Amino acid sequence: MSAAPDVSIAIVNFNSAHFVTRLVESLRAQEWSIEGRPGRFEIIVVDNASRGEDVAILEELRAPDLRLIVNTINTGYGQANTQAYHVARGRLHVVLNPDAIFLPGCLDEMVRHLEEHPETAMASPFAFMDPAAQVLIPPNQLPTPELFELQTRAQLDHDAAAENLAARTRLSYRYWTATEPLELDMLSGSCFIFRRGLTDPEPLFDPGFPLYYEDTDLFLRLHRAGRRLVVLPAARFLHFWSQSADTHARGAQYRGRIAERRYFRKHFGEAGWARYDENRRRALETRDAGTHIVPFDFEEVAGGVEPPRFTLDLGPERYFIEMAGNPIFTLAAGFFPREAGGFTVTPQMWQQLPAARYYLRAVDRETFDTLRAWQVVKPGA
Repeated sequence: MSAAPDVSIAIVNFNSAHFVTRLVESLRAQEWSIEGRPGRFEIIVVDNASRGEDVAILEELRAPDLRLIVNTINTGYGQANTQAYHVARGRLHVVLNPDAIFLPGCLDEMVRHLEEHPETAMASPFAFMDPAAQVLIPPNQLPTPELFELQTRAQLDHDAAAENLAARTRLSYRYWTATEPLELDMLSGSCFIFRRGLTDPEPLFDPGFPLYYEDTDLFLRLHRAGRRLVVLPAARFLHFWSQSADTHARGAQYRGRIAERRYFRKHFGEAGWARYDENRRRALETRDAGTHIVPFDFEEVAGGVEPPRFTLDLGPERYFIEMAGNPIFTLAAGFFPREAGGFTVTPQMWQQLPAARYYLRAVDRETFDTLRAWQVVKPGA
């Protein structure tokens, strides 16, 4: 019988086998060690009733280091992860989205940190949105009724928009420029590692969450229990941002609505849910009515097949860029230009962005003031 694995890596798939194939290749290419010897891992892929052609692709991945579980019904993301957890044998466990790729050294850094830091309950690698590893995913914030109320007011009130922007930008900059492990209230649910038994006797994921918020619920439980959650800047991976959910967007939205109701009721009571739900309705009405404030003088830049160029007569050491899908930058990706005179979005990132209007701003690294702002429309195919 083969030796037990040190690490179990659980991947839940739904119509995303083309991502899983690349992810598994990146995992098998990892060079890592534990206790002074080469490490051993097992990969457990749970398919949640995908299309037949998707399952056929996954069947080709079966190997001594990869176990495939094929569900005949979609049990939900959390439940499928529970399936993987019950059959896993590693003393360390990784939950990993299919739309990801590990960069060299990622697994080694994750394992090493947990081995050397028993006070850390859970750790996540540092995530990029594009294959060039230049566009940075924003840090996560624990959803609360208060936070969502501020974000809703920010759509209608300039003072609230400034307050929300200042707090979020400072958090993002601290996250994006970290060189040492950074403790956060919430990690990215796309990839995290922990020691087996962390949540015992409670399940890892609450089975009442069909899709979305199951990881948020987990992080909030750990945060309230005083457990240490850290992101590791030296461990890096690519995450292609909700690509797997986009394979069935309508179903994902429906399940997400069920999950958000459960999350706010569970952790903030009926009053917290009612407060959140009222602000959610206000936010949708603001969007549909077209009364969303525009806090900056955005310069219009023409978009096309190739990524547009944005000019700025400053050295790259002076500023960084935020890019968002709304003019108040509620959730913004970031990147740090490397040349003087302006910048472009990386070609890989521009190609994978859906057709829509995007907002960008150059942010002073010292004052966090907006130096210049642009808007650009990426046309449809």
